[in-house]
Amino acid sequence: MLESLDPFQQLLLGVSSVGVLMIVLVIFLTASPNFENTDRLKKILDFFEKNK
Repeated sequence: MLESLDPFQQLLLGVSSVGVLMIVLVIFLTASPNFENTDRLKKILDFFEKNK
């Protein structure tokens, strides 16, 4: 099936499938009950707010 597509279509299909897998992985990981947001920018801002 993939042999019938031209190289650009194969590339597009591969990149989009990897993108979909990444989105599914992020949704799965953030839905986990053990998920904790460890946003570095938020930690830095909280640190500066505490020290004022």
